Amino acid sequence: MNSYRIQIRSEGKYYDGIIDAETDSEALSQAEKKMRAGEFQCQDEDFYNKSRVFITYEELKNGTTGVDIGEASVGVQMGESGVKTG
Repeated sequence: MNSYRIQIRSEGKYYDGIIDAETDSEALSQAEKKMRAGEFQCQDEDFYNKSRVFITYEELKNGTTGVDIGEASVGVQMGESGVKTG
């Protein structure tokens, strides 16, 4: 059994929840059922285009995602300074 975080943005609403399922497609099917039953958290959201539907899902490992952003160096300069002295 895998855990999936499902996020849906549609018609100015944002739905977010975690589903336990065997496959990706089963997780999406369960998310639809939970959304229709009002079991998913729903919030108003005006940031995204209301005429489009956005659905994202990710498999969770030990309650977290597998994203590794690595390390950034301290003091890395991006571009040139807008003010020059001397």
